[in-house]
Amino acid sequence: MKGSIKIIRLFGVPLLLHWSFLLLAPLGWYYGQQLELEQNEMVWWALFGVAVFCCIILHEYGHALVARKYGVKTRDIVLFPIGGMARLDRLPEKPVQEFLVALAGPLVNVLIALVLFPFFWFYTRPALLTQAIPDSDNIDDNFFFFLPLLLFLNLLLALFNLIPAFPMDGGRILRALLSIRFGRLRATKIAVGIGQVLAVGLIFYGMSSERFSYLLIGFFIAYTAMREYRWVKTESLLASYKVDDVFMRQHHPLLLDDDLQKATAIFERTGQKGFLVFDHHTNLVGTLDMGKLLEMDSLPNQQVKDLYEVGFGEISASATLKEANEMMQHVGHGILAVIGENGALGVLEEEMVWKHL
Repeated sequence: MKGSIKIIRLFGVPLLLHWSFLLLAPLGWYYGQQLELEQNEMVWWALFGVAVFCCIILHEYGHALVARKYGVKTRDIVLFPIGGMARLDRLPEKPVQEFLVALAGPLVNVLIALVLFPFFWFYTRPALLTQAIPDSDNIDDNFFFFLPLLLFLNLLLALFNLIPAFPMDGGRILRALLSIRFGRLRATKIAVGIGQVLAVGLIFYGMSSERFSYLLIGFFIAYTAMREYRWVKTESLLASYKVDDVFMRQHHPLLLDDDLQKATAIFERTGQKGFLVFDHHTNLVGTLDMGKLLEMDSLPNQQVKDLYEVGFGEISASATLKEANEMMQHVGHGILAVIGENGALGVLEEEMVWKHL
């Protein structure tokens, strides 16, 4: 995602920090000053905030790992000031799979709460009952409340995410259940509609009470809900077209020993950007994306074998454009070889996938 910084890669999934996350530090300091918090109290809340975001990270990786079980790749996980987002390459095919992927995040929060529960039950609870509460002015004693507060916050996160409205996990669970009867597009429209009602309510409450955090959450919900609907609608449209409807049959292949100038000449003459690359034994060995080469400052004086893509994707002419788009995401570039029973039939470029939309 643009404007994000990669901080680590866990379980094969990059964890990104959105630039807006950096606003938390000055905002935290500002509100600390407004509330006249002591330095030790600000340190306590800063450490608690770090712990909360660690729980959010685990929540998002819960989604990613369950999605992987069903063959769905997670592009990355992005942290925002108000939460996280696991960006999947595609939605799980079956409603039950989407149900389990959506449920995985809240279940992670419940599991964290269960792990922390013994500390609360055997240590904090007896002290509260006997009123033997540590001095809250001492930062060391403040940690008496650290784990119990984290426990209850994880339960709150689980409950909040189960609200049946996009982009919360509850909205995805609702969509999965509705998809069984209405299909994914209509189910998404219903769940997104509920999300928009929630967003309007939060925005109105934030404006009337001057609690701008609710205003921010409301706009975030509205934006991500509509983004989800547009994505599902686009996938539905792509699924209605076949590769056979759009791919380039009359294409010009290249050999490994051809100069890149040959590819340039073909592009200037025909507009073809995607090339299939063959060896001298007419075996398909890769693809070449002229569009990427044109982005360079100057075209290198090299041969095709120096710059072609080995990890190319093959797809049948009978496949849908939705399947073609998913394969392009999987292989990491926008050129696919269209294959028939007797070998290569032509080329599918990324622009061809989207030209009907």
